[in-house]
Amino acid sequence: MNRKNKNILLFSGGLDSFIAWHYLNYPPALFMDAGQSYAKKELKTVKYFAQKYKNMKLEINNSLNLSRWEEKNYYIPYRNVLFSMIGSLYAPKIYLVGIRGDSVDDNNPTATKLMSKFFINFNYNKNIIITSPFYQKSKSQIVQWYLKRELPIQELLKTRSCYDKDSQGQCGKCGSCFRRWVALENNNIKEKYDSPPWEWAEVKNYIRKMKAGLYDKERTEETLYALKKYIKL
Repeated sequence: MNRKNKNILLFSGGLDSFIAWHYLNYPPALFMDAGQSYAKKELKTVKYFAQKYKNMKLEINNSLNLSRWEEKNYYIPYRNVLFSMIGSLYAPKIYLVGIRGDSVDDNNPTATKLMSKFFINFNYNKNIIITSPFYQKSKSQIVQWYLKRELPIQELLKTRSCYDKDSQGQCGKCGSCFRRWVALENNNIKEKYDSPPWEWAEVKNYIRKMKAGLYDKERTEETLYALKKYIKL
């Protein structure tokens, strides 16, 4: 990969980053293999897309191993900070794909502005920018954008947004699968899951927090809209 790129997309092979690659007009892509438990599944997916799309300039970086810090809920503290730091070595503008309503501590508009300011102090390049193209869009909205461009649904379903390393597809029993299901369901796209996402044990907690106003209003409305088709709220 040309180290003089103007921008770089942190690409996981998931729903959000795949749509972002199209939305941003096909920037160079960087996959971070940091030893996360689901890395092999992600790696298989990003390699598929790199072969499918000849204009995808994909680089795989395995300079970090964060496996020992992965928590039971698959969260790795500072992961996006560290990924963005590596990304800044490739290009001064790093697209860390987050969406509206995300509650991740290191992937939101405030966090990326702080990271950008911090990295500038330690890099000769004084124009480092870390951002997401989707901070003003929900996951349902970015899927809607993809469909309006008549891009292939089958390729969208090739993405992997699941934390379960043992599932070959989507487990349906993790937060990533649940959020993915909501976005696809709200766009009338059906997908196979090992277990129905609306039956996931944590759904009750989601509903409780949403009714308590702890989530973004639009995200709450979209989630409840999908759920009410399958369960009584």
